[in-house]
Amino acid sequence: MDLRRSLRRNRKSRTKKAGRAAAPKSRRRSSGRKATRARPVRAGRLALHPAFAALLVTGAGLGLGYLIAVVLIFPAGEQRVELQAVPDLRGEPVGLALATVMDSGLVVGQVDSVRHPSVVAGLVIGQSPLPGLTARSQAPVRITVSSGPEMRAVPDLTRLDGNRAAELLDAGGFVVTVDTADSRTAAGRVLAIDPAPGSEIRIPGGVRLVVSRGPPTFLMPQLAGMTQGEAYAVLRSLGLVLGEIDRRYSLLNVSRVFGQNPEPYVSVAEGTAVNLVVGREVRPARLLPGGGELRDPTRDINRSRIRP
Repeated sequence: MDLRRSLRRNRKSRTKKAGRAAAPKSRRRSSGRKATRARPVRAGRLALHPAFAALLVTGAGLGLGYLIAVVLIFPAGEQRVELQAVPDLRGEPVGLALATVMDSGLVVGQVDSVRHPSVVAGLVIGQSPLPGLTARSQAPVRITVSSGPEMRAVPDLTRLDGNRAAELLDAGGFVVTVDTADSRTAAGRVLAIDPAPGSEIRIPGGVRLVVSRGPPTFLMPQLAGMTQGEAYAVLRSLGLVLGEIDRRYSLLNVSRVFGQNPEPYVSVAEGTAVNLVVGREVRPARLLPGGGELRDPTRDINRSRIRP
């Protein structure tokens, strides 16, 4: 009886020891499984619960899908932009134009100035945008203002050839007109400039040149049959000059003109020299006491250079 009890006691003690040895392993397994199921999700240093993390990912996906739908697939309509009519500023003084721009809901942009041949200084000659168009509120308006015409002095070109003078004036921005006049000055030379040299005029401004045509020409008159004095008076009245006088013996034209150079009805100019042929009397020979003949020393002379 004692042996059976001792065996039972030994079995119980062995079973308890085995149970004690197996208990920690099972507990470790069970605690490990629970730790795996309950382990939190870490995002950086912040620990998130798995359910919360899943909810966060779902929300981010929904937000991204909404943005794609709104921006790309179904974009929202454009916002309404307030527009202003651009006023017409051309021809207005620059101060009034600036005030008009500000009153219209726009702003003044760049202000430029340029020379203009006919618009006085201080008036607006251009703008951008153009009048009548529309622009956004507070949009800049660029303005161009006239600084007036350019002034230049007329150069003195009276000693130059007419063509050269016209070229220089044209290159200087002047508008050239050329007239001609008769003059003793050589043909083609500038006689006068209007306005006078040194005068300041607008560019482009008109300048008139008077160019010489040379001395006036007319038909040579017929002087045959006139006396030397009459012929001289006619030549002087026409501005001609009496040249050489060739005296020749003549029976019909004694002391009268019967030849001239230039010939009658030829075009001549003022100051031309005219040579005349005047007849002279034929004298008879005189007899000497010894029966010889006294010859006139001028009888055989056909020409003599005599001026009046």
